[in-house]
Amino acid sequence: MNLIKYFDQSSIINNLAKYETYYQVALGILISTTNSKEQNSEIKLEYALGSIYELVKDLENLQDIDIEYFFEQELQKQAAMDALQYFANENMQDVKEEKIDIENNINMINDNLFFNDIVLDICKENIPDKIKKWEEIISDEVSKSIINSLETLESK
Repeated sequence: MNLIKYFDQSSIINNLAKYETYYQVALGILISTTNSKEQNSEIKLEYALGSIYELVKDLENLQDIDIEYFFEQELQKQAAMDALQYFANENMQDVKEEKIDIENNINMINDNLFFNDIVLDICKENIPDKIKKWEEIISDEVSKSIINSLETLESK
């Protein structure tokens, strides 16, 4: 697997910006469609990187498709699924009482119906602000540390 392609400094920043945007928009959709209480929409860096790493691992065996387009689609799905998992955990009682339909949301995400064109336009507008945020966090040193950690993980 070419870790550098997805985990060089620029890619980390861009992928984290997209992941965070999709995650926060998905969480917002879940909150608004279920009339739930506001929740912490901050992502955890290590969880986001783990999700992106697992996505790259899942895609490494695919052939004859546009990997970049597919990666973007799957990143949207992964961020939405992670937001849904967090949302379900935070609203467990409502999930148990079937006030919140988790299965329908899973199906919408898997069928690429969760993010419509309007929502994707909102995401595209917000990604540059997230890029600026992550540029301040992911220094060259931090990105090298991430690569080293992933290479160690890969060698095991």
